[in-house]
Parts: sequence; structure tokens; C-alpha cells
Amino acid sequence: MAEVLTTKLKSDTTRMFMTDIQNNDFYVFISSVTTDSRKTATNAQYSKNEFLENTVFGKKVLGSDTKFMIKYHPWQKDATYVQYDDRIDLDGEKFYAVVGPNDNDTGDYRVFKCLYNNNGGASSAPPNWNAFTTDQIYRTADKYVWKFMYAIESNEFEAYNAIGYIPLPAEFDVNPDPYANTSAIVYGSELSDIFIQNPVDNNGYPSLDGFLAASPSNSGDMLLRAAGINQIQNFYSGMTIYATNPDGVSYLYQIDTYAYEPDTGLGRVRVVGTPRADGVSNIATFSIIPTVELQGDGSGCIAKSEVVNGQITNIIILDPGSGYTNLTASVKDPEFDFAPEDPNSVDVRVELRPVLSPFGGHGYNFIDELYCSHILLYGYITETDNNQIGSESSYSNIGIVKNPDFVSASANTANTPDVFDNRIKIVTEDIVYAIEGDVVTQLDSSNKITFTGKIHEVDDTANTAYISNYMGPFTNQANNDISFDPTAAIVNSTGQRIIINSPQANNTIESDYIQRSGQVYFMEDFVPLVRTRTSREEYKLVLEF
Repeated sequence: MAEVLTTKLKSDTTRMFMTDIQNNDFYVFISSVTTDSRKTATNAQYSKNEFLENTVFGKKVLGSDTKFMIKYHPWQKDATYVQYDDRIDLDGEKFYAVVGPNDNDTGDYRVFKCLYNNNGGASSAPPNWNAFTTDQIYRTADKYVWKFMYAIESNEFEAYNAIGYIPLPAEFDVNPDPYANTSAIVYGSELSDIFIQNPVDNNGYPSLDGFLAASPSNSGDMLLRAAGINQIQNFYSGMTIYATNPDGVSYLYQIDTYAYEPDTGLGRVRVVGTPRADGVSNIATFSIIPTVELQGDGSGCIAKSEVVNGQITNIIILDPGSGYTNLTASVKDPEFDFAPEDPNSVDVRVELRPVLSPFGGHGYNFIDELYCSHILLYGYITETDNNQIGSESSYSNIGIVKNPDFVSASANTANTPDVFDNRIKIVTEDIVYAIEGDVVTQLDSSNKITFTGKIHEVDDTANTAYISNYMGPFTNQANNDISFDPTAAIVNSTGQRIIINSPQANNTIESDYIQRSGQVYFMEDFVPLVRTRTSREEYKLVLEF
């Protein structure tokens, strides 16, 4: 039995986590684990406790600095991009390209989805976005077809891109509701493409290119001038005529009747529709091509064929329609000189396979369509933050913690701090005995350890020491907690006493964070980073679901 966990599960899980971030307090915790208990972070409870206990400082993750992320596939000359196909799993494939400022005139980064890749050919020209392109579909000189998805301003791109990933747009519908507008309920898919299954083998299809010899009549007649025009009555009946005005506007009609006029050498067609009222010009060009027939449970899709030397080489989508869950496509057999059933004939019917877009059409649902399964948590430590946390210290661990508790506020309240220093600050005249990196303790009357910690930073000018890594693996007989006593001396590793100055209310500051509180979602170890008073650190954490 085959089992499939779809990308929809990934994308919905990603959505749910983003909602969780918006509705709860998430913090980036900076920790300094220096013991030999582990070399790297693990999922063991001990590892998570150790990370929380050794937290140096933390900063809240702002909702505005969380982004949905997709893989970064920059457009590159001579690269091949995978075209969209509803029968292919595109997860992990390069089926879209990011066109940067060097390759477009806008100065932005623009994401284009590949709808056709010229049968696996290389891309030699990037799509160039134009605000006046109504359908935002671009056909480049290399015969690629691209659908514009969204743009990212350069400053936003530089701020939030991470190695191998870029953000979705700043504003978009995270989970579009097809029933949001009852007057236009989104249902089904659009026609994305029509693949030719036998592009080399099909043969025998007539075509004709020329000019209109006069303006269309009120009856729908058009006079045609073309080299090689066929003289057989109704030879082109049932085919399609595609007329294009000098301004580039085109019109598509099905031919009802055809007659050749020997006196003028012109052909006369009567079409289904009203080309005169539509605005077809007397100097329009035209192509007569085989008719593409489309049948399905939606409406509105229109396509035309392209013929080269009797062979249908391409099907161009003129209108994708909407509301399709099933669709068939075929080319109507010409009424003359087409006999694929004749064993002596070289005529071969073309075989077409329609491709339906994702639900709602390309660009309707960014998260699902672009296989978004990553979230960025972005932030930075500013000069202002340096006034609230250790400005000269080191750390070697970073993590994400949900809903930590604070003495001054419950989790997920407006009063939770944006940034906190988890170290204990003491002022002492015995600062000479406070050595950075040294382990210090407090002892009770029986010389039992009641508190242990590490001197994380020493400010000699202010006679101030900062203690981190407290609580640790030690336990208090009363409550399994290590309790700091501001009235008791701190003893260093060589036995010297470091007496806290009185009054303790002015000379001790304990952390607002309640030790071990919060749910650890992510941890990472790295080579210790040394901070200075002018440090400004930027972090970009990309989580995959």
C-alpha cells in the first residue's frame, strides 16, 4: 500500500505555527552552556533544562519579524526550469525563478512561475514585468511562459532573505477563503496549459496566413487575401480564424462557411460572431488554424493552435477560464484532405493533454502553490538592547522558547518584557575575587551548597559582577531549586568570600525570568560569540515543517 503525506499537510502545519507565533509569546533565548555534559544540543529533557538554566538573555520575537519563506531559485541564464504540470510532484523542483534588480527594470525582486519551458529547453531571457500586462503571463524569446506571482522590494529582500530562502510578500492572503465573496465563489481550477503528447508525429493539418482585404461585413463575412489560398468550397469550414489588428489586439472566431472567389482571387469566410462590431480592422492580419475543442465542468477557457508545415507545434491559452475539476482537449479534424484512418495516409491526429492549475488559479494561494514549509524568525540586538543585557560577554547557544514566565507578568500578556537579562547582578567591594568564568556558590550553616552559578561578566569600574548558569544540576533539599540569598556571601572556587554590599535592594538585581519556564522549540550550538558594548547581532532562524 502506498502512503502519501501531501505538501498540503506541510503548508497547513506551517500556517498553524505562524498563528501560534502571533497568538503567543515567542522568545529567542541566548544561552551559554559550557559544561562537558553535551557537545551538541539534543532533544533530551536534560539538554533542554540545561539550555534554559544557562540562558544569558532573551528577546521577544515580534510578529512583524516572522515571515513565511520559500526556497530561493534565482533566475540564471542557460538554466532549465521545471514547468508546472498537475501530474508532477514539484516539491523540491525549480519551477519558479526570482528575477533580481540586475535582470529587470523595476529595482525589485520578482517571482515568476514557469508554465512552459519549451520542451525542457534552457532559459536565455528573464521575464520583464510590465504593469500593463493584464493576465501577468509573459512569453519570452526563448519560448518560455512565465506567470508573475509577487514582488519583494529590495530593502525587504535584503533584510529578510536567509541563505537559500526568501520571504513571501509582506501582505497576502495566508489562507484564502473560497467562500469569502458569495457573489463570486472560487471553485475548481483554471486551464494552465495543453501539452502535445505527440509533437513530432502529428501531421496533416492545414493552415493559412494573410491579410484582410476589406472591413468585415455586418453579416460576419470577411474577405481574405493570402498566397496559396485553397479554392475548394468550405475547405476551411469548422476551422478557426485568428485576426490581429495593427495595435496587437486579437480576435478569435470559428469559421462557419468558406467560398473562393475566382474573379478576385480572394476567399470569403462567414464566422460565428460579429467581427465588425468587435472592432476587427480592414488591415488586420489573420491566421486560419485547426480548432481546439475544450470540454469540462468549468467555463470560459479558450485556446488556439499553432501549425508549422502541417504539424501542430503548440497550443496557446487565450483565456484560462475557471471552475474546472476535469477537462478534455482535442483538435477538430479538418473536413478536407485529412484521413488518418487511411492506411496509405501520412496524416496523424494530434494528442492533447490539458493541465489544470492549482485550486483557484496560479497566484491564488501562495503558501500551497509554492510549497511553503519554512518560517523565518528574524531579529537583532541593538545598541539600546545593550543597555539592558550583557554588553560584554560571550554565548554559544541560541534557541526559541514559547511562553516563558516572568515574575512581573504571566506569559502571553502585554506586560511580558521585550528583552530581559537573565543574570544576577551583584555589587561588592570584593570584586577582585570575582573572576570571569569562575564557579561560585553559597553555603548554609552546614556547608551544604544552596546556590551555584558562574561569573559571566565583571565590571571592575562599577564593582559589579554578573552571575549566569545558575540552578544547574544541583538540587536544594527543600524544593529542588537553587535559591539565591542576597544577604549571604558568594564563595569563589578558591574559597574567597565575595560579600554583597548593603542594602541588598540596591546592590542585587535578580532576573525577572522564572527559571526553566517555557517550552523549548529549537536549539542550536555554535562556536562561542564574544560580545562588546558596540555589538549589533542579527539572527535569522529558519524553521522547516
